[in-house]
Amino acid sequence: MGGAVPFEGFWINTWIERRAELSPSWVALADDAAGGVRRVVFRELSERARRVAGYMRSELGVGRGDVVAMLSWGRVEVLEVLFACSRIGAIFAPLNVRLAAPELTDLAGDVQPKALFFEGEHARKAKAVAESLGVRELVHIGEGGFGPSVSYLEAVDLGGDDSPELVGLEDPVMLLQTGGTTGRPKWGVVTHRMVFWNALNTLRDLTVPGGATITAVPLFHIGGYTYTLPLLLYGGVNFIMHRWSVDRFIELVERERPTFLFLVPAQLKMLVESPRFWEADFTSVRWITSGGAALTPELIRAVMKKGVVQKQGFGMTEMGPGVFALDPWDAERKMGSIGKPNLLVEARVVKDGEVEASPGEEGELLLRGPSLFGGYWRMPEETERALRGGWLHTGDVVKRDDEGYFYVVGRRKHVIRSGSESIYPEEVERVLLAHPKVEEAVVIGVPDPKWGEVPKALVVLRRGEKLTKEELAEFCEGKIARYKIPKYLQVLDEIPKSPLGKVSRAALAELYGKPEDSY
Repeated sequence: MGGAVPFEGFWINTWIERRAELSPSWVALADDAAGGVRRVVFRELSERARRVAGYMRSELGVGRGDVVAMLSWGRVEVLEVLFACSRIGAIFAPLNVRLAAPELTDLAGDVQPKALFFEGEHARKAKAVAESLGVRELVHIGEGGFGPSVSYLEAVDLGGDDSPELVGLEDPVMLLQTGGTTGRPKWGVVTHRMVFWNALNTLRDLTVPGGATITAVPLFHIGGYTYTLPLLLYGGVNFIMHRWSVDRFIELVERERPTFLFLVPAQLKMLVESPRFWEADFTSVRWITSGGAALTPELIRAVMKKGVVQKQGFGMTEMGPGVFALDPWDAERKMGSIGKPNLLVEARVVKDGEVEASPGEEGELLLRGPSLFGGYWRMPEETERALRGGWLHTGDVVKRDDEGYFYVVGRRKHVIRSGSESIYPEEVERVLLAHPKVEEAVVIGVPDPKWGEVPKALVVLRRGEKLTKEELAEFCEGKIARYKIPKYLQVLDEIPKSPLGKVSRAALAELYGKPEDSY
């Protein structure tokens, strides 16, 4: 875990406390989770985080190294609990509200949370997780608690002001879900060091104090923290959307006047396709950063036509949201590039193991720097495999041009990128294979005009059986998140395999990668 560091500036809760001293009446956070808009100044944010920390320690028995789970899309309380955890050395673990209850239970089971905070609208899922894992310390946000759960407002009222826990740079502050380079989702360890250096990577571009953003990406994804934490360090404002709606987003931009925005490509596409966008006032926006997938030239040109500067970025849970950036002045000249590594990031492109690739040659992307994550939670072999030789082996295939600009050629093996979500085919296949009519199943990604990619199921049925897409979707409902349910179904007599009996997803995508059904 590393030794304690006397300088507490690396401890993210200290950022808020110092901001409360420097600019107590500046607005730090805002949201619309309860219907109307509420705004929280730095003094109030610091005080509420201190009181929640005191409540967790004295009433819930949460201490250093304990995991505190959160079930919410995004609202002020999510960040208050994060800062409260930071104060007492606990570890914040936000859960993806889009997941089905069995998936949430499986994922939360990997970290065994001491306490679970949840929004009332997710009470059913929270109850399933709590009962399955034996979590007894429960706090509900808003209406809709159950059984032993305590109101968040009560926690704030009853919380004391305990002394903080001194933490070290390598101590975990947060766990975020990631797929790594293979397999089922796992938890990436976000340390205090990682958060601090990621903030510096982002702050290099924020040349004026303050600033504002609208957090439109859920706070259970690394993308949700692109500007959120750096702006809090910088004294800026975060308006947290409770859920995504393109019309609501446009309304907020006009009213809140943000300076920086982050959207995944699917959100950006919805934005430019909205007639309201072309009439709306976006003059406050200095730029829109996008990451998670490559932007098409058409999409970049559409944003630029509006007069808004478009930045392409690239990040990941293992290295943080601010890994690569394409500067605005290069947006058109280097269209399709993710830019260059940020100030505090080193990047290599290697082929055939560790041979350095020449400009124009494809190879695996390797990364290192002070913003590197702390490994995979309680998965030493996975961590060692990913961090061979002190470099993060990302599994992403990239190339670099002779000016040092990087381009993503292919994404991590097998992963389907749908909007802001990563879909791991193996998860979906396990559910499909449980269907009584299915003999074999392989899931691939196919193009989708709205989401970038969506899953398509290739199945071999048991003798004499028939199956429709609707039947399959009904079977999957409640077992996996809806965005993981295959949008297309193709029934095959057999699934092609190599001479060794292995399935090549790339080959299957070539053969069956059209967005169409075939029964």
